Amino acid sequence: MKVKTVILLLLIMSSWQAQAQKPFTFSPLIQQCGMYYSSDRITADGVGFGLGLHLLHRTGLAAQTDVNLLWLNGNSMPVRLAVGYQKKGKWTPAAYLTIDAIFGQRTQVLDETGLKPPVPAWSFGLRITPLKFRTKSGFISALELGCGLGHDRALNLELTLLSAGISF
Repeated sequence: MKVKTVILLLLIMSSWQAQAQKPFTFSPLIQQCGMYYSSDRITADGVGFGLGLHLLHRTGLAAQTDVNLLWLNGNSMPVRLAVGYQKKGKWTPAAYLTIDAIFGQRTQVLDETGLKPPVPAWSFGLRITPLKFRTKSGFISALELGCGLGHDRALNLELTLLSAGISF
């Protein structure tokens, strides 16, 4: 009887340890980035800074949302939502599916009726982070590349020079 009780207590204690591991890691981030969006009716581009939030599940599923303020062709403000998979370990390359909404100033071409293009400009694409490294306190990533497609034969090219986040 005592052996069964000891085994039961050990199993309960081992399940407490499993529950102590956090299923999600939240990382507020700051990044320096650039973007070039071009379609038949809109051109927007720029270089600037952004803030965001990266969410990582212990299985490797990851999500990121960020807002950037870019200066060059006016003041563009792309907002991105990305969902993907990130490798586990110290070197953590990742691939994401992205949705971008681009607000702010841009060069526009009116249509035949004189109407402006819709705001925001949307693009859907892929983003890779080949030089991403994670520690217990956060992550740092360099040279993240993104490419997306949108309405009116739009092409959205993105480059994040440096991104860093602190884990919670």
